[in-house]
Amino acid sequence: MAFTAPERVDDMQLASRQVHLDFHTSEEIPGIAADFDAQAFAQTVRDAAINSMTVFARCHHGWLYYPSEQFPERVHPHLVNRNLLLEQVRALHAAGVRAPVYITVQWDYHSATTRPEWLIRKPGGAHEGPPFTEPGFYQSLCVNTGYYDFLAAQTAEVCAMLGDELDGIFFDIVGIRPCMCASCRAEMKARGIDMANEAAVRAFAKASIDRFKARMTALVRQYSPDGTIFYNAGHVGPCTRDSRDSYTHFELESLPSGSWGYLHFPVTARYARTLGLDCIGMTGKFHTEWGDFHSLKNQAALEFECFRMLSYGFAASVGDQLEPGGTLNPATYQLIGHVYRQMQEREAWARPSRALVEAALVTPEVLTHEHQVPESIFGAAQLLEELAIQFDIVDLEADLDLYPLVILPDDLVVTDAYQAKLDAYVQSGGHIIACARGGLNAANCYPSSFGTAYQGQETLWPSFVLPRGAMANGLIADNAYVIYLQGELIAPTDGEVLLTRQEPYFARAGSHFCSHRYTPSARGEEKPAAVRHGNVIVFGHPLFSQYRANAPFWCKRLIANAIDLLLPERLVRHDGPSTLTVSLLHQPQHNRVCAHLLSYVPVRKSAKIDLIEERTVLNDVTLELKLPFPVKAARLEPDGTELALTGDTVTMPRIDGYAIVVFDLA
Repeated sequence: MAFTAPERVDDMQLASRQVHLDFHTSEEIPGIAADFDAQAFAQTVRDAAINSMTVFARCHHGWLYYPSEQFPERVHPHLVNRNLLLEQVRALHAAGVRAPVYITVQWDYHSATTRPEWLIRKPGGAHEGPPFTEPGFYQSLCVNTGYYDFLAAQTAEVCAMLGDELDGIFFDIVGIRPCMCASCRAEMKARGIDMANEAAVRAFAKASIDRFKARMTALVRQYSPDGTIFYNAGHVGPCTRDSRDSYTHFELESLPSGSWGYLHFPVTARYARTLGLDCIGMTGKFHTEWGDFHSLKNQAALEFECFRMLSYGFAASVGDQLEPGGTLNPATYQLIGHVYRQMQEREAWARPSRALVEAALVTPEVLTHEHQVPESIFGAAQLLEELAIQFDIVDLEADLDLYPLVILPDDLVVTDAYQAKLDAYVQSGGHIIACARGGLNAANCYPSSFGTAYQGQETLWPSFVLPRGAMANGLIADNAYVIYLQGELIAPTDGEVLLTRQEPYFARAGSHFCSHRYTPSARGEEKPAAVRHGNVIVFGHPLFSQYRANAPFWCKRLIANAIDLLLPERLVRHDGPSTLTVSLLHQPQHNRVCAHLLSYVPVRKSAKIDLIEERTVLNDVTLELKLPFPVKAARLEPDGTELALTGDTVTMPRIDGYAIVVFDLA
């Protein structure tokens, strides 16, 4: 099998260094935009090497920041500069900076408090979101009500007002939210949908929001044939595929210091890049998350977050919030500028490009849910990144033949049709690693190509695996290693036992217990823990969920050893620490492959968030590549230092946080 990247748009036109400028501003604050100076505003932005800034038409409070003729009552009551949006756009354009416009959708406090018939309703009739007695604008609105007409009219007004000056629209808070308002109930009744069926109601909610996106894109296209259009829900996953054509690109909101964490971005990024549109990663300048006005992110953290986006071939966006007076904080833009100027020097070796990949991790994400990434996917993504495996995350619609190796996580139960797809993939030479229930169908059978029979869940657990032979590489042979989570019982049909397990004396329950945690191994009969059948290896335990839970190194070694058996020539290996991340980008237009290496280590210094305070410097790191193309030279960029090349192997004398090794192809 050839190492080929999925098709992506090569002609990337997105601005590469963006700022998303929030302006959610209370009506209780006077003098809104009283201190705004268009020239100083644009100069600050340009000096920070920013080439696009998203500015606000309507915020979550529900206020407008332009002189609306259709909705004058919606203009912020204390907006001193009535032309704020227009002046922002024109000042940025004069500085050579793009200025797409922000419009909120499902959160609008003004609408929520004045038009209760527009609110999303729960089955019992209560509105979605917190009580109105609590601070916050999180009471959600339904786009199947008359709210749509208001939203469409307000969007059309902005588009018409800006005309040729409109660069694009950023629609925010556009999620799948089941609703039992009068409008939704009437339509579901007309469609014959069982409103007592939660799954059916959620499927209707997804179809409704997909329809909304299509309608709004058509509306914007009446005014702007080429402007960018994005709908933000805080996550891009399989639930986005059906509405892909309503987008021009994807912006991956993922503030590591907020609720997303540092592992969310690679998960959503590795999926989004398979959908064929250019992508922007989005973080924030905040120490925590949105609305943290008077804080600054550590410089090393912002470097890592933005450089990581670039290492995927993506553009970058940093979130900020304009203070009520309308002035930008100079310290914020010193910070952003320091990072963006470094990005500017390195963009040529990342954009445009295609990710060079060797594996596909199939996600069990549900099509009708957002923000429900399974723990198995987080664990697998962490583990595979630490092994420097070059992988995409794909859904059940993806073409598996693009990948030499397919990985099925612990909880991926599939249809009979997908099992046939897996069998055909193996028949054509593909390789599969499956864990626990990965690949099972509703009848609890594995695909025929697995050579493995499913025999139910473990009744005595935790169990203890005993690695031997190739599976003991990096471990102590014959040592019992605990797997804490309950596993599945498997047995070979046509395959061979690759790994065995032993059971404890008894399960820990009631008065049957031993010591503090679990009952130790009884050292009894060894039973199958992993089976190999040709190009397929099946583990009985949920190793990825286990890695997510507490990261036992032996789980990572077992997966690494399985990969080595099936895919002995990996795209990349290195002798650096597991915290070093490596991303390969192919630029066929320049006949080169660029290896992006990042050495930053998030540390849990606080109770809730991981922090990065400094770069981690590495010395004398050897990088070994097995590319599907012959290599003739290697060098470090952007300084152009030539590196001695032995086959496809180079040694980097020093990695100071971020390094790009360019391999020129013969």
